[in-house]
Amino acid sequence: MTGRGPLFPPDRQLDAAEIRRLLDRLSSHLREAGSAGHHLMIVGGAALALMWEDRTTHDVDVLLPDRSRAPQGPVPAARRTPSVDLISMRFTPEFARAARQVAEAEGLPRNWLNGAVAIFTPAGDLQPQVLHRSDCLTVEAPSATVLLAMKLHAARGKDLEDAARLARDAGISDPDEMLALVADAYGADAATAETSDFAERALSLALPQDSGQES
Repeated sequence: MTGRGPLFPPDRQLDAAEIRRLLDRLSSHLREAGSAGHHLMIVGGAALALMWEDRTTHDVDVLLPDRSRAPQGPVPAARRTPSVDLISMRFTPEFARAARQVAEAEGLPRNWLNGAVAIFTPAGDLQPQVLHRSDCLTVEAPSATVLLAMKLHAARGKDLEDAARLARDAGISDPDEMLALVADAYGADAATAETSDFAERALSLALPQDSGQES
């Protein structure tokens, strides 16, 4: 017998409890390495799973700084954090090692912490909320409003129900307000006709459910 955990099938889904367990295991490896004070900013399905408890996802999307947003010239040492090296724009070696240990033990893909969404990092204040805390790791997500802006910007069919639910959570019922969120996060050019159509379809799902709820 080896220490390797169950091999997840390619289409496996992680619920909130499983995500927390994996994050706690990641924190344990960091503690064993004598490395503390780590932070992650997560988005996508993993953030929604921890917010709502009834959502699942196949990986954990992590916002890493986009190279295009990196400051020019020498970067002061203070910009290097325990989890994310803002100079290389990748996980620091000690954090990457701990993530790899979790992947190997759990039978997860090496990119179970997925930084590919970095290119969609919205501008401005992410309004972070803490979703999980372990000994060596604090996990945050942007506010429902910011997550909604990201879903609207992506405007994928599979995101429609999430966008509707985020609109309810954020108390938004005006499509123009939704377009303004996208413009603030990604620039005025991002608020396209496609975005407007997606916002209206999301609200058509959100509003009827609101009308049937008790105040």
